[in-house]
Amino acid sequence: MEAVWKLPMRYRDVIHLFYYEDLSVNEIAEILGRKTSTVTSQLTRGREILKKSLKEEYDFA
Repeated sequence: MEAVWKLPMRYRDVIHLFYYEDLSVNEIAEILGRKTSTVTSQLTRGREILKKSLKEEYDFA
């Protein structure tokens, strides 16, 4: 969760709503006033940023 809070707000919002509030992409788009394609892109980018930051944090090799 700590890594999620370090994300830029536009990614943090969609990641939080999708994974922690269990909302669909369409519901998130409606709540945030964004296009569904924008929400999908932000989820993808947010996941990429999280993956990279978590890998760096836990990569001891």
